[in-house]
Amino acid sequence: MRYLNVCFLGLAVLTLASCSSSEDTTRLGNWVRRADYQGDARREAVSFVIGDTAYVGTGTSGVDGGTLLSSFYKYDAAKDNWTMIASLQDPADATRNLARTGASAFAAAGKGYVATGSDANFRSLRDTWEYDPATNSWTSKADFPGAARYFAVGFSVKGQGYIGTGYDGGNNMSDFFKYNPASNSWTPITALKDKRRQAVSFVINDSAYVVTGTGAGTVPTRMYVYDATNDIWVEKAKIENATDESFDDDYSSISRYAGVAFVINNKAYVTTGSSSATWEYDPINDRWTEKTAFDGASRTSAVGFSIKNRGFVGTGYSSSTYLDDLYEFYPDQENDTND
Repeated sequence: MRYLNVCFLGLAVLTLASCSSSEDTTRLGNWVRRADYQGDARREAVSFVIGDTAYVGTGTSGVDGGTLLSSFYKYDAAKDNWTMIASLQDPADATRNLARTGASAFAAAGKGYVATGSDANFRSLRDTWEYDPATNSWTSKADFPGAARYFAVGFSVKGQGYIGTGYDGGNNMSDFFKYNPASNSWTPITALKDKRRQAVSFVINDSAYVVTGTGAGTVPTRMYVYDATNDIWVEKAKIENATDESFDDDYSSISRYAGVAFVINNKAYVTTGSSSATWEYDPINDRWTEKTAFDGASRTSAVGFSIKNRGFVGTGYSSSTYLDDLYEFYPDQENDTND
């Protein structure tokens, strides 16, 4: 079995069945099944969004995670349809195997980028690849300058891409780097204040947030927002019962590893991973509200993405099953388990 599928120490309290309860009937949020992903069922894939189209690819499939993938598909939300695109490949060497799992991705300046990850020989990676939707092709770009790693987070702010945190095979990481598509160059930025892997990131109004994940035998409960103008990370409300007030009494169920995040109407949603609980984050008041738990199969290592204020979750891994389904979330509807 590949080492990327291990269950991390200190997280036994977070189980895949943790948040399905009768209380969900009083919470808002409706999960609706959409068209299945057309490629191989997989976990630890990446996703990025260009315009109104989402792109999902790479990851692990097969018995015991024995098959790493380079295939990619794009999703048209208006048509609820998946279409195969060019696999991640080196145009200068068609025999080169770029399949990987646990990579990171972002979109910037109208193109998609995939970097880092782990290959079939269990080697951590630093290479960066650019996808151009106009030509349906991949191009090699400047290598990620930090230590080779997997399970990092990626996001973009104001046309610049960012990758940071993750795991180098022996240590969790906190460092971050910015990618400039115009100059094809990476620049170090201020590191996150704590080390973690398998976290989630999301962007609201040009502010990037990093939350959840796993540390060295710890469960990170601090959330940070990145101020790109001043190159600083600002701490937000902890995802734990950290005050004497009642608003954060249940925040501990936000904590998880290998979850996903997406944004709808300037609010973020965190779900799946080592907890099926779904939480909504409002940056205006720095508060979380619990919504209907994810009602598809419990899963880790899925992908989450947003298209025109619509949020989606797909693929992932449930027990010994690789998944290829897709769900859309409607945060203000009552849940209907029949759709």
